[in-house]
Amino acid sequence: MFGEQEVILRHAPRWQLVAPHRVIGDAIRALAWMGSEEVGENLEAISKKLSSDELDELAAWRAVMPAWFAEPVSDMVANG
Repeated sequence: MFGEQEVILRHAPRWQLVAPHRVIGDAIRALAWMGSEEVGENLEAISKKLSSDELDELAAWRAVMPAWFAEPVSDMVANG
């Protein structure tokens, strides 16, 4: 308990902790929480809000992402 708030700490995989305190890190974590079923469609929406530098950074992190996450990112990169 933290005051009257219950705080639950969960382990997170290393790839979800990349780019701390950066917009791209927040985007990666948000997409990860959406899960494999929704990452593709939501990646398109989120990518519209990212700068080209942030999109390049997202693409650079593919090597540490699981396949279900990296594949839609690769598709996005390939299709512009």
